[in-house]
Amino acid sequence: MSEIIEDNVDCEDVGGFVTVEVIRDGKNGPQVLERRVAHNLIVTQGKGQIWRLVTGLQTNLFNFFQIGTSSQAAAVGQVALTSPITGTVNSADTKSLLSGTRTMEWVISYPSGGGSKSATNIQEVMLLNKTTASGHSAMMRAVFTAVNKTTADKLKITYNARIT
Repeated sequence: MSEIIEDNVDCEDVGGFVTVEVIRDGKNGPQVLERRVAHNLIVTQGKGQIWRLVTGLQTNLFNFFQIGTSSQAAAVGQVALTSPITGTVNSADTKSLLSGTRTMEWVISYPSGGGSKSATNIQEVMLLNKTTASGHSAMMRAVFTAVNKTTADKLKITYNARIT
């Protein structure tokens, strides 16, 4: 039986999904300008790294996000984004096991305001356990319909993965 997690995203045999929101401060508080929900693909290297983490053979936690501009479909052999946006490898703001579930959630926000990142055609995201370009260890990659982030916008990404 298929399980629906959010917004009618069917997560049977998927493992998780990504929610991408472009948020701007409005007259009455934050307003979501755009919202995308997409399946992710847990890549082969990510599966291996998860087992290495579970068995204590490595200690690097999946804690870093990076965004990019490629619409190329996710593939199991990927270890890095297809078209990464420079300067977007950042630590997750929060990560938690959702109470009473088998669902892990990571959240990151790329802030708004002066000096913040501005990017167009954002349509890929990856969760990593290292920050260096030569040593990326990807867990998952997701592709979604493009969004744009100006310096007036916050880009919030929530990634949920469930053990089924």
